[in-house]
Amino acid sequence: MSAASPIILFVMIIAFMYLLVIRPQKRRTSQLQSLQSSLKPGDEVVTAAGIYGIVTEIEDGGTVLLEVSEDTEIRVAMAAISGLVKDDAALPTDASVTSS
Repeated sequence: MSAASPIILFVMIIAFMYLLVIRPQKRRTSQLQSLQSSLKPGDEVVTAAGIYGIVTEIEDGGTVLLEVSEDTEIRVAMAAISGLVKDDAALPTDASVTSS
Protein backbone atom coordinates (compact mmCIF):
# COMPACT_ATOMS: atom_id res chain seq x y z
CA MET A 1 0.00 0.00 0.00
CA SER A 2 1.19 3.43 -0.78
CA ALA A 3 0.96 6.52 1.36
CA ALA A 4 -1.61 7.97 -1.07
CA SER A 5 -4.23 5.27 -0.35
CA PRO A 6 -5.78 7.01 2.69
CA ILE A 7 -5.92 10.29 0.77
CA ILE A 8 -7.65 8.62 -2.20
CA LEU A 9 -10.15 6.96 0.17
CA PHE A 10 -10.86 10.31 1.85
CA VAL A 11 -11.44 12.02 -1.53
CA MET A 12 -13.78 9.21 -2.57
CA ILE A 13 -15.81 9.59 0.64
CA ILE A 14 -16.11 13.35 0.09
CA ALA A 15 -17.22 12.81 -3.52
CA PHE A 16 -19.75 10.19 -2.38
CA MET A 17 -21.20 12.59 0.22
CA TYR A 18 -21.41 15.38 -2.35
CA LEU A 19 -23.25 13.25 -4.91
CA LEU A 20 -25.70 11.61 -2.50
CA VAL A 21 -26.36 14.32 0.09
CA ILE A 22 -25.24 17.84 -0.74
CA ARG A 23 -26.21 18.05 -4.43
CA PRO A 24 -29.80 16.73 -4.01
CA GLN A 25 -30.37 19.03 -1.02
CA LYS A 26 -29.24 22.05 -3.04
CA ARG A 27 -31.63 21.01 -5.83
CA ARG A 28 -34.58 20.73 -3.39
CA THR A 29 -33.74 24.11 -1.86
CA SER A 30 -33.55 25.71 -5.29
CA GLN A 31 -36.92 24.22 -6.32
CA LEU A 32 -38.55 25.43 -3.09
CA GLN A 33 -37.20 28.97 -3.54
CA SER A 34 -38.45 28.95 -7.13
CA LEU A 35 -41.91 27.84 -5.97
CA GLN A 36 -42.05 30.51 -3.27
CA SER A 37 -41.01 33.28 -5.64
CA SER A 38 -43.61 32.24 -8.24
CA LEU A 39 -46.60 32.25 -5.87
CA LYS A 40 -49.62 34.26 -6.98
CA PRO A 41 -53.09 34.89 -5.56
CA GLY A 42 -55.39 31.93 -6.17
CA ASP A 43 -52.69 29.26 -5.73
CA GLU A 44 -53.64 26.40 -3.40
CA VAL A 45 -50.71 25.70 -1.10
CA VAL A 46 -49.70 23.70 1.95
CA THR A 47 -47.40 25.05 4.66
CA ALA A 48 -44.61 23.20 6.41
CA ALA A 49 -46.97 22.85 9.40
CA GLY A 50 -49.56 21.09 7.22
CA ILE A 51 -52.02 23.98 6.89
CA TYR A 52 -53.84 24.05 3.55
CA GLY A 53 -55.01 27.35 2.11
CA ILE A 54 -55.47 29.56 -0.90
CA VAL A 55 -53.13 32.52 -1.40
CA THR A 56 -55.20 35.70 -1.31
CA GLU A 57 -52.45 38.29 -1.09
CA ILE A 58 -48.67 38.47 -1.17
CA GLU A 59 -47.40 41.22 1.10
CA ASP A 60 -44.10 43.05 1.21
CA GLY A 61 -41.68 41.68 3.74
CA GLY A 62 -42.07 38.04 2.75
CA THR A 63 -45.51 37.31 4.18
CA VAL A 64 -48.54 35.74 2.53
CA LEU A 65 -52.22 35.84 3.42
CA LEU A 66 -53.85 32.42 3.18
CA GLU A 67 -57.59 31.81 3.19
CA VAL A 68 -57.97 28.64 5.24
CA SER A 69 -61.74 28.75 5.52
CA GLU A 70 -64.52 31.01 4.28
CA ASP A 71 -63.85 34.50 5.68
CA THR A 72 -60.82 33.26 7.64
CA GLU A 73 -57.34 34.39 6.62
CA ILE A 74 -54.02 33.82 8.32
CA ARG A 75 -50.70 35.52 7.71
CA VAL A 76 -47.74 33.19 7.26
CA ALA A 77 -44.13 33.68 6.28
CA MET A 78 -43.50 32.91 2.63
CA ALA A 79 -40.70 30.59 3.75
CA ALA A 80 -43.35 28.43 5.47
CA ILE A 81 -44.95 27.53 2.14
CA SER A 82 -43.72 24.03 1.33
CA GLY A 83 -45.69 23.09 -1.76
CA LEU A 84 -48.58 23.54 -4.14
CA VAL A 85 -51.66 21.36 -3.80
CA LYS A 86 -51.85 19.37 -7.03
CA ASP A 87 -55.40 18.00 -6.85
CA ASP A 88 -58.60 18.36 -4.86
CA ALA A 89 -58.31 14.80 -3.53
CA ALA A 90 -55.65 15.94 -1.08
CA LEU A 91 -58.00 18.39 0.64
CA PRO A 92 -60.49 17.13 3.21
CA THR A 93 -64.13 18.08 2.66
CA ASP A 94 -66.86 18.67 5.23
CA ALA A 95 -68.60 15.47 4.09
CA SER A 96 -65.48 13.37 4.65
CA VAL A 97 -64.99 14.60 8.23
CA THR A 98 -67.10 12.58 10.62
CA SER A 99 -67.47 13.02 14.35
CA SER A 100 -67.41 10.04 16.66
